[in-house]
Amino acid sequence: MRCLPVALALLTALSIVRAQDAAALYQQGSFVQAYDAAILADTTAAQTLAAKAAVAFAKFEATSDRDRLAWYQRAEDAAQRALALDPENVAALLTLAQAKGEAGLHKGPLQNLDLAGTTRDLMKRVLEIQPDNPNALVGLGVWNLELTARGVGWMFGASRNGALASVERGIELAPDDIELRIEYARALQLVGNESGARAQAEVAVRLPASLAIDRLRQERASAYLEGTRTTP
Repeated sequence: MRCLPVALALLTALSIVRAQDAAALYQQGSFVQAYDAAILADTTAAQTLAAKAAVAFAKFEATSDRDRLAWYQRAEDAAQRALALDPENVAALLTLAQAKGEAGLHKGPLQNLDLAGTTRDLMKRVLEIQPDNPNALVGLGVWNLELTARGVGWMFGASRNGALASVERGIELAPDDIELRIEYARALQLVGNESGARAQAEVAVRLPASLAIDRLRQERASAYLEGTRTTP
């Protein structure tokens, strides 16, 4: 029986090492390798990291919609495993919401009917746990603006009222977050403020970027400013 605690300790140590390796790989932009390392560790943090790596690969490196959707599904599965271990893990909730939201951009209208409401509910759940979570505040604001701009807001209870204020509150809480600055630019674009969108994109590209994924975000924002992309 003495072997059992030793085996458990070794498994725990191995999970920690895998998670550390995965984090380093994610930080340097090796998203597939980060996913492969993290998915093997049965912890909330590792599964959340696997989900984040899958989202990053789908968004920035996948070359076809089929590939993107496959990786977004991997992200959803990993985030769900993280939430099975810890139902109130904010990072997992946010990553699941992002995976579903991004996947919706590559699916048809009928497939998106459930996605929109689920994404909203995930962000609201985050705000129940952390009322001042900047990612959820920005995400929920953009969700409302995106759906109303597409003319389907009424189907999901989306409204422009207070949406931009929610985004701006999130930016106040995390002014140096590159991803949120770019989402702010998107929000301003959705309300027809193109000059404001460009100003926020310019802020985003000037912010220091220590992570590979932030540098990829800045590249897209730069392309928008140069006119080779229509959105930040």
